[in-house]
Amino acid sequence: MSGDPTGTGPGSRSASGPGPHHVSQGDQIAAMARSAAAARPVPHLRGPEETAPPWAELLFTPEGSPGTGPRTPELRHPDDPSQALLMAVAALHEGLARHSADLPGRARLSWLADRLGIPRRPMEPDEVVAVFTAPPAPAPAPGEAARPVVLPIGTELRGGRTDDGGERTYTTTDPLTLHGTGVLGVTGTLATPDGDRTAVRPASGTPFAPFAGTAAVHQADFASEVLAFDGGTATVTVTFPGRDATALEGVDWHWSTPRGLSTVLSGAPVYAGESVTLVLTEACGPLPGDASPLPFLRASFSGDTPLPRAFAFEMGEVRLRMERADVRPEAGGTGSGTVDITREFQPFGPAPRRGDSFYLRSDECFGKPLESLTLTFELLGDSGQGLHAVDYASPVQRWVLEELNAKGIDLFGKLTYDAADPGIQWQRRTGGGWQTFSSAGSTLHGSRTAAVDTGTGPLSEPAEVAGTTGNYVRLFLSSGDFGWENYLHRVARFAEQVAASPAKAKAADLLAPTPPTASRVMLGYRTREVTVRDVRTHNGHAVRQLALPTPQHPFEQPLDTTAGAHGTVALGLTGLAPGAAGALSLHVRVTQAPACGSTGHPHQASWEYWSQAQAWQPLTVLDGTRGLRQSGVLRVRIPADWAQGCAAQGTQEGRWLRLRTTTPRSVGEILDVRTDAVTAVYRGRPGGGRDRTPERPLAPGELKGLLRPLPGVKAGNPAAGTPGRAAEDDEAYLRRATGLVRHRGRAVQAWDYERIVRDSFPEVAAVRCLPHTGTDCRAEPGSVALVVVPHGRERLPYPGVTLAERILARLKPVRSPHARPVVLCPRYAEVRVHARLALAPGVAAAEALETLTAALEDRLHPTGRGPADFGRALYPSALTVLFEERPEVDHVQLLRLLPPHDTVARVAPDPHRGLIASAGGHELVLEEQL
Repeated sequence: MSGDPTGTGPGSRSASGPGPHHVSQGDQIAAMARSAAAARPVPHLRGPEETAPPWAELLFTPEGSPGTGPRTPELRHPDDPSQALLMAVAALHEGLARHSADLPGRARLSWLADRLGIPRRPMEPDEVVAVFTAPPAPAPAPGEAARPVVLPIGTELRGGRTDDGGERTYTTTDPLTLHGTGVLGVTGTLATPDGDRTAVRPASGTPFAPFAGTAAVHQADFASEVLAFDGGTATVTVTFPGRDATALEGVDWHWSTPRGLSTVLSGAPVYAGESVTLVLTEACGPLPGDASPLPFLRASFSGDTPLPRAFAFEMGEVRLRMERADVRPEAGGTGSGTVDITREFQPFGPAPRRGDSFYLRSDECFGKPLESLTLTFELLGDSGQGLHAVDYASPVQRWVLEELNAKGIDLFGKLTYDAADPGIQWQRRTGGGWQTFSSAGSTLHGSRTAAVDTGTGPLSEPAEVAGTTGNYVRLFLSSGDFGWENYLHRVARFAEQVAASPAKAKAADLLAPTPPTASRVMLGYRTREVTVRDVRTHNGHAVRQLALPTPQHPFEQPLDTTAGAHGTVALGLTGLAPGAAGALSLHVRVTQAPACGSTGHPHQASWEYWSQAQAWQPLTVLDGTRGLRQSGVLRVRIPADWAQGCAAQGTQEGRWLRLRTTTPRSVGEILDVRTDAVTAVYRGRPGGGRDRTPERPLAPGELKGLLRPLPGVKAGNPAAGTPGRAAEDDEAYLRRATGLVRHRGRAVQAWDYERIVRDSFPEVAAVRCLPHTGTDCRAEPGSVALVVVPHGRERLPYPGVTLAERILARLKPVRSPHARPVVLCPRYAEVRVHARLALAPGVAAAEALETLTAALEDRLHPTGRGPADFGRALYPSALTVLFEERPEVDHVQLLRLLPPHDTVARVAPDPHRGLIASAGGHELVLEEQL
């Protein structure tokens, strides 16, 4: 060979056989091995400071190379095929070594993928909910509908930055019509056999629990002007013709006053047959701020104390009657002016004349339809009795004078009476004139009660007297004048006698009669039984005006509870243009309700809308929230008869839809509701394809708008996006595929259940299977309980109801038909720690407190140490070790557990489904050292 000038190199062979300088190939290889061993140690036996050359240089080291030890013959012959092969092997050695090491795993991957046909999971891109705002649509031409902005499916949106600084783009998954609607309100109602509750979402952004409100209100208001009075006491009788009023026993009765509601004392209502009698005091008038200017009676009870008989009570008519006594008139007057009736007064003046009138004003009394009226006058002495000579005498004095006169003893002259007693009539204003309805006889003194037939109108129409308008009754002096005319005749006679024969003149002829003088006047009345036309009810959120006499139930539970609990969540939308058509989209962000106690019970939920027929009607909804159990987008086809306002919600504004469910425990708390929303998925970068791995989810507000802007249209994401999942790598594929080979897609053993759940749901941090265990964690043959702990930094992570349902749906095709899997929540033993720690020199307590608290919380988190260890006890010494290993801590001075674990040597959770968790509120006392 050209590399061997003597012809005796390796690979050459002499024709005459071996000579003195001939070396066989085997001897040469042995010599190379001895030389390599003498020159350098075997590479894998070298010390840590030695650097071994490739094994090829050990075999083929050129003569005289530095650091190779003793000189060796020239052994490198590149043209030799053996050397060329060995040199090629040396060049590929590292690759071949890696290939040989990876060959079993690659063969395993190939066997799983090619021979068994187990596919890899592709990449799943991250998602985000985009919320849009648009300017108001221009006013349409006459006869045309408004044309809102429509975004087609696949509309491109500008996202945040990629990991390398580029811009991310997203595409919408559905078409979207921008109606520009807003959220008017969110309410919740929960009805159970034990009562019902209502809740209204506050204006703040706090989580809203729709079924954790206050006791519902059930009330009926019976409004009538007959109830009005001011001062004193009134007796009111409420009659329900043909109905048993005792069904209302137990309700609370109130009445309205200008100062607020007053309450009828418990036990004061008297129930008898069709009626209930109430006693009202002080006043009754319109309630301040009430939309109706009428006083009312209110019958009510709380949703926490339901009354089954009251719910069943039905009425077709309501009648009221009021009785009052000792009502003081508002004013008095005569044809010539007002009369102060708060002190002594003369109803007909000092000189009564036939035809005189005395007016009494009482808007309360005379403005109502009456059945009877009582007037009570209290006179001074016995004034106004008609005796002309001894008007100031007492009854005894009069009797003495009359006896003397009968015996011919005339002290003052012959006593004479008026020719006619006075006639007094009671008159009311009706038909534009005064009409007599009763007579008081010849005296005012005492009480007189008159029956009155006023029909349905007031006793007296409003009239103006002495410049004041009001409801008046007048006392008309139809005959007689209380002796005044006779007095004038006697004065004239006295004058004649004085002129003719002074001795015969009687001084008594000059005594003027005393006109009637009243010290007090009072009224009493009883109204006719009037029909109540204004009956308003309030049951939960529903406010109604009852259309009587059609039979109605004044008290109603909003939902039927015969089959158990029912709940509704109502959403009110505003700003929807009249005649709007198409689809309406909104995003509802909720917290997932825990699956504890709800698994195995399918979520029964349906959507409804309030129609123009004033009733809830079924509505087809594409529900991405799965019945308000997870955050998602609702897509609604706008109904043609969607009503403006909703009586069931007590409002005349907005368009309302609601979720109705028989499993209210599955509904989560509502965090936010946004309209004009659509889901968008990660597409990639502008001008390029989708990345091989998904991007991180978008943070709130990171979505920037449309890639191709539209005038006035803006986009954003008020909530964080949903993370995607990278394509399955070799390690994840091997773990899942080898597990699949073992369980073969069938859940038989506990390990099969756990592995299938872990492989199918990356959001599951830990799962434990408990064979023959039911929902109450008791032995139940055939039931398979899965204790699930999801990923998350919540202090007590619980699986949501949607995750539980997805797990059960995944297990359904692979489980035995006789197995009944259920998802259970872990039972957490919550721990609080008190520790006194001496910090390392130079460590600030304020800074160390945050890091040490975070380390403690991470240690006590159910998944903080990796896979959850169900049933493992916690010893306080383990926490001591945790702090001792921290660089911020010099040593632990004291560590103990706080109640309720302060007296135990260890905290032992439930052995089957228990985990240790932090209770929060740890007490760390840190001491700094210089």
